[in-house]
Amino acid sequence: MEIIQSIIGFFIAIGILVTFHEFGHFIVARFFNVTVLNFSIGFGKSIYSKKFPGKTTEYSIGAIPLGGYVKMLESQEMGDLDKSNPSFATKYCFDKQSVYKRFLIVAAGPVFNLILAAIFFILVHLSGITGMKPLIESIDGVSDSVLSYQDNALITKVNNIDTKRWQDVRVETLNGIVRGDKQLRLTILKNYDEVQNIEIPIDQSVLKKKGDIIKNMGFVPSRPDFGTSLGGVQENSPASLAGLQIGDKIISINGETVSKWSEYVDIVQKNPNNILRLNVERNQKLLDIILVPSEMKIDNKIVGFAGISPARGALEKYRIKVKYPLIESIDKSINLTIDYTLLTFKMIYKLFSGQANVENISGPLSIAEFSGKSLAMGYVYFIYLMAVLSISLGVLNLLPIPMLDGGHLVYYTIEMIIGKPVSMKIQLIGQQLGIVVLLSIMVLAFYNDFLRIFSG
Repeated sequence: MEIIQSIIGFFIAIGILVTFHEFGHFIVARFFNVTVLNFSIGFGKSIYSKKFPGKTTEYSIGAIPLGGYVKMLESQEMGDLDKSNPSFATKYCFDKQSVYKRFLIVAAGPVFNLILAAIFFILVHLSGITGMKPLIESIDGVSDSVLSYQDNALITKVNNIDTKRWQDVRVETLNGIVRGDKQLRLTILKNYDEVQNIEIPIDQSVLKKKGDIIKNMGFVPSRPDFGTSLGGVQENSPASLAGLQIGDKIISINGETVSKWSEYVDIVQKNPNNILRLNVERNQKLLDIILVPSEMKIDNKIVGFAGISPARGALEKYRIKVKYPLIESIDKSINLTIDYTLLTFKMIYKLFSGQANVENISGPLSIAEFSGKSLAMGYVYFIYLMAVLSISLGVLNLLPIPMLDGGHLVYYTIEMIIGKPVSMKIQLIGQQLGIVVLLSIMVLAFYNDFLRIFSG
């Protein structure tokens, strides 16, 4: 079921993002009266096509759903077309337009991705998105006395930018690192009324580490500690076979009283394949249950596993729903789109210059996994993911790599400066280099995906 969700989420996300990207090229081309011959979502053999009567554009869906294209009329194709059709005239050819018009038509695709991201962020901010409050337990190198009220130490600002969720902290932390800041300034609210500012030194090599930037910076988020009431029991798990049920409350294990979920987890993980005698409360009655945890491998270590999860009521203390009215949503969404765009450009530079870990590059398999998970969490999370992916697609296409929109924009910029097009020989060389670069990035992304999936 999870695989099906991932596939569905992937196709929905890619379909929407690519369609809007190509629509940007299409609508600006039509604005400048350029004849569009084909508007295709996907590559390869067409599995569906439609051409409306009296129109020159054929709309199609390709068998390979990883991209799309808008084919515009070129002057060298004029000999093969019906010259009686008024739309097939030299003045409507893409290559006969001024360099400024060609620049705008090509740039429209990535720009429309950024516009789409802002629209998605507006929908997210209007609907409200739930996340975990940035409650902090400890920070490497920071004295425990600074965070003495551990349950209530809340990061309210990073570099004077408000942070309501851990995702906000993550983005602002990355912004500070890629800017080259020497320190990260945190504003922490303790015990609901005491405000304290602390500065965390930034080691630029942190980007070379694999994984989440929050963990790599030494932040240890406060983790909710639940009671011992059961909120879920997996089918055919050791707990299910032992007779445990949702609603049961674990009172003791092997005669040792447990009142927190973390205490239960610690005992179970230390006892794979060992007999545990549980005293359980069910419907105000006490029951004795024998549980034998099975084995599970976590971080190359064998631990016990029972297959139960806690009741989640205690989690509400750690959650927050961020929601804004229309005008504020628009303002925050535009700013967030700009921040993510600049951050993406800077991170790509760090990756190509060797200042960041290339193992953090994700490919289609990771996108599919994230799409499936966000789709399962609800439409707001899925829309948020699509906003981030739309920015990534827009930025990727703006990179100065031949074969991408950014490569063509470089050629047009040179043409504006020197007053004549870049020679076909140079364009062909650039195209070959572009293919090599893109294939290298794709191979690396797929390799990282497979390594992450099969090593997990």
